Amino acid sequence: MLIPARRVPAALAAAAVLGLGTTAATAAAATTAPATGPLGPAPFSQPLAPQVSTLPNGDLLSVTGSGPAASIAVFSPDGHSVPAIRYAPNADHAYVIPNSVLASGSYDPSLYDIPALHTAVKTAAVIPHYPLHILQIGTTGLDGAPADATTFLIDADDVTKWSQPIAVAGGVGRVAVPAGHYTAFTIFDNFDPATRTDAMRVVTQTDLTVADTGVTALTADERTATSQVNATAPKPTATDSEYLSFSRMDQNHVTGSLGVISDTSIAVSPAAAPQAGGFTFQLLSWGATSPASTPQPYRYDVMFPATDHIDANQTYAVDTSKLETVHNTIDTDAGSPRRMGEYMFGPYSPATGGFQMGHVYSVPTHLTTYIGAPQDGWIWNRSVFTALPSPTGNDIPAMIMLQADRTTYSGPGEQWRTWGHGPMTAQVGQYKDGTSCRACADGSTVDLGVNPFVDSEPDTTSLFLGPATGHTTIYRDGTQVFSQDNTSGAELTGQAQTPGTYRLVFDLDLSRFPITQSTATHTDLTVPYTPKANPDWNLPAADYCGAQGGGTTPCSILPVLNLGYRLATDDTNTSHGPVQTLDLQVGHQSYSGVGANARATGATVSVSFDKGATWTKATVVPTFDNHFLALWPNSGPKGGTPWLKVGATDALGGSITQTVANAYTIG
Repeated sequence: MLIPARRVPAALAAAAVLGLGTTAATAAAATTAPATGPLGPAPFSQPLAPQVSTLPNGDLLSVTGSGPAASIAVFSPDGHSVPAIRYAPNADHAYVIPNSVLASGSYDPSLYDIPALHTAVKTAAVIPHYPLHILQIGTTGLDGAPADATTFLIDADDVTKWSQPIAVAGGVGRVAVPAGHYTAFTIFDNFDPATRTDAMRVVTQTDLTVADTGVTALTADERTATSQVNATAPKPTATDSEYLSFSRMDQNHVTGSLGVISDTSIAVSPAAAPQAGGFTFQLLSWGATSPASTPQPYRYDVMFPATDHIDANQTYAVDTSKLETVHNTIDTDAGSPRRMGEYMFGPYSPATGGFQMGHVYSVPTHLTTYIGAPQDGWIWNRSVFTALPSPTGNDIPAMIMLQADRTTYSGPGEQWRTWGHGPMTAQVGQYKDGTSCRACADGSTVDLGVNPFVDSEPDTTSLFLGPATGHTTIYRDGTQVFSQDNTSGAELTGQAQTPGTYRLVFDLDLSRFPITQSTATHTDLTVPYTPKANPDWNLPAADYCGAQGGGTTPCSILPVLNLGYRLATDDTNTSHGPVQTLDLQVGHQSYSGVGANARATGATVSVSFDKGATWTKATVVPTFDNHFLALWPNSGPKGGTPWLKVGATDALGGSITQTVANAYTIG
């Protein structure tokens, strides 16, 4: 997995990076940037690749970020995303349980408690003990017979007192809990492994009192979950994802939560607001897809406001006046073993994290998405797998996830976006919305890094699931100051406050992925540096700068060159015709239009049809506004995958050279 290094003092710059072979010296000297912001993990503090672990049932849990703010997704061993519940009764426990496990009726809930989602690592502090009293749970299914279920409690007096799911087998469960007031959620899940669909029902009791004498009975009847949660949209749809959020605030104003996710409509029982304390219920995400016969697929993803109770009427109407239409073109690799990709979408909150569900489509495709306005401080996260691997048993699937750093919802109107149009290269990026600076300086602290895998959109970022390998080397005035495997940048402190030059060399190898295009890249960047920052390059306040630390002065955006590739290929990145063209934009990293805008002084393009053994120069002519048109004959064999070598310079003395192995396919 590729990660950007945390802050590394100059004297220790070549030592191990935190998180990959940490040494005592680097750990003692390092300082950590804030772990997350409104738009998720920031560079130089979190892995660019998610943490992937195997759950006890064999599913794969992907965690991006850490703690309650992390965003998660669950995948079956073949790489398809699957629904799960996310239960965070308090800060010290967070469970992720796939729906198929809930439906099994027999499992150990403690094995699904995920430490990476806890607020903090547990210490050896004294754990308080409370007198415990018996709660007996009786569950009845749709047929009137005893039924398997799982009950989730949130302590309304003090959420820290209870922290475990309660698996109820055969209709009866007994558990010892502290006396007091609770809200109880009992989930009945009838998961069909053949069709991988759920018939899920949630029974809620907002006011449950566990007595301090005798046995308290809790009865949950699946037949009371009579309210089917659904929404109506202007076009014909079928519900394919729902995310219901339940939360309960205790007397200390601390909240426990339960997120219930399904790929079909969920039924709930009506419930009144509790007699005391806060309670919220929210259809946090409703997703629906077009009928299977639709020539051009479309989908809706909409969020609705929270309430303090659960109404009997759970049919929602989509407000078409607030929808944003996004026209997605999803390209793929001509040599992909499966013409299947996955569009991932879901809500995210800095307080409680997020969950993304995937929707599989044949690729290449044009997918129109209608996105509703976020509610109550939430935002939308979206990403795309442009291809899915063939099933590989229990091995971690090798997948490349492309993400848009641009805000997913920007208001009623239209967006157009292309995913996966190559060649895929490492770039610093150009961003329209608040994000994290990839290469910025603040005094003697310098952040210098790249996004390792960028398509033709200038604000793309990427995450890898699988065997991606890379290496970053950084030089200051010809002297190596950093070198580390599996990184895409570093934060250097104690840098000399004199004019100089930085050089970053980044290599990425994806040859073990099931792809035939852009399998490896080599990027060599030269960046002029001056301690006297250009005020025109001050990072906008809406963006985050890891180099700034606790300072108050704005960071300075470094004048790092950024290349924009517009290769004339189709939606399988395949070229047709005897002559190949490339519209190359030579620019710089920018944030809301702020950054260096120095003139490009030249560009070169070469092509190799023999895997880099020999190179042929392309004809390159300047066109307009730092764009260059490159032309060369497609003289390789049909099915061949030429390599490209591109270079550019600017008036500030900066330069970039990139080599892309197997940049496209000749048709």
